[in-house]
Amino acid sequence: MLLPAERGLRFSHDLIARCIYEGISPARRRTMHRRVAKLLEEDSALEPERAADLAHHAAQSGDPALAARAMISAGRLCLRFFANAEAFALASKGLQWVEHLPGAAERVCLTLELREIMHTAAPVEDWEAAAREYAALAEQALDLGALSHARRGYFMASYVHWMHGHFAGAREEILQSERVARSGNDEEHVVGIAEAARCLAMLERDLTHADAMLMEARALAARKGMTHEAIPAALGMLRFHENKLDESAELFKEARTLARARGDRLNEFQANEYLAMIELERGRPEDARVHCQALIELGEKLREGSERPFAHALDALCHYALADDAAPLETALEALRAADAKHRLAYTLTRAALLDVERLRPEAAIARASEALEYAETLDRATEILLAHAALARAHKAVADAAGYAKHLAALRSLQNAPVAEWARARAAAVAAETGEALQ
Repeated sequence: MLLPAERGLRFSHDLIARCIYEGISPARRRTMHRRVAKLLEEDSALEPERAADLAHHAAQSGDPALAARAMISAGRLCLRFFANAEAFALASKGLQWVEHLPGAAERVCLTLELREIMHTAAPVEDWEAAAREYAALAEQALDLGALSHARRGYFMASYVHWMHGHFAGAREEILQSERVARSGNDEEHVVGIAEAARCLAMLERDLTHADAMLMEARALAARKGMTHEAIPAALGMLRFHENKLDESAELFKEARTLARARGDRLNEFQANEYLAMIELERGRPEDARVHCQALIELGEKLREGSERPFAHALDALCHYALADDAAPLETALEALRAADAKHRLAYTLTRAALLDVERLRPEAAIARASEALEYAETLDRATEILLAHAALARAHKAVADAAGYAKHLAALRSLQNAPVAEWARARAAAVAAETGEALQ
């Protein structure tokens, strides 16, 4: 009746298994399913097949808390293997189980974890409502003393604000996340302040504060013998801003490895994204394209969002730099506009405009840089604003528009004390140097 199987023994025929199963009382079945689900939940093997087994047995266990936790474990496993639709469906089922939980603390904490899976698996339909919900759940978790989940909720709210270009909201929520993290245990403290520093670096806000937070996070992490990808990622962003490109690249390689080890695909994408941008800033589009291929591979598997179109846009930008062919870039930019990724559009358009100027296409440069400037000013992104003005100044000079050149040169001067990246500041200075002028 029994035969060897990969995970032990199995019945020789499905009919035998079905007959025996149907002969077991419902109460005993639930007990058996509960036991199997707990064993699967404790299993550290990272196999996609385990997610379906875990979800099945947990759902049959009749234990709402176990079922909800199992949907979280199964959902995270699906995300690791890019099974986004399955992860979203499992998390949705988990929310149904959460409704049956009597304890407020467990209900709020599990809801946050399930919402996090859903947010990672698919873009939210109404980002403002989602941000409010995450912040409200964070407040509830804070009231209930669940500091880890409160920090997570504020971080999720901040991320949604950032993705949709609402940087003031992103800053407010991430600083609240930092405050909560300081009240948690050492691990929460490290992760919380590192994630807050990374967010501030992405926003180009409070960079001195971000650097101080990272010093604190690194010191505490070293004492505790732990690490987290947010630390090298945030440091990499700061070093990139300081034009320390070699150091920045090494830090992003470390961040990429740590993110991949944790199955954190979005942060793995971000690390590759910065590695590509570093190579572009070095003037090495061919090397950047190697990272673009990794981005495209990841982007094709990630949720619907701006990652996939941005991967193709970066690759098309490299192609334009190498082959002087802008057709793929135009197609990629349309997809990026459809994704409404203003920060990524501003980046791509400014670099394309600077290439246009070099290729003696000033009219194209003016069109691209003007669009980039609009996005950058909406987002209050000082570096992209500076680069857009630099491209516009050079393009207007190329078409002998003295008034336009003077206007954008004046804008460059007004940004001298803004928190812009050092390499961007050097580009702006080069624009003025073309006519023997200084920005100061």
